[in-house]
Amino acid sequence: MRKTILAAAALLCLVELVAAELVIPPDQPICRLYGMIQLFATMGAILAAAYAGFILATSHDLAERGNAKVFLGGVVIGLIIVWLAPPGGEELVCAADGGGWGGRDSTL
Repeated sequence: MRKTILAAAALLCLVELVAAELVIPPDQPICRLYGMIQLFATMGAILAAAYAGFILATSHDLAERGNAKVFLGGVVIGLIIVWLAPPGGEELVCAADGGGWGGRDSTL
């Protein structure tokens, strides 16, 4: 489980270093809508993580503790997906446009 979390954190750091900035102007309605989705998803994830942590801290049943750990892992994976969707989508769109990888000039 620790190896999975470390691999996810390393992947997250790597994607942050490689990801290009969004070229969609932030005042577009879709950006505002996705910003609200990110906000509500993050608030829900914080509540879900608090609940899973409470179950993990107070339960004496090993099966229930295991379920809480799986639930907490799902929350982390969900947050990673929600927060990396815009840069990932931008990378795919720019690559499909023929604008190079992520809209950057390709010198390879």
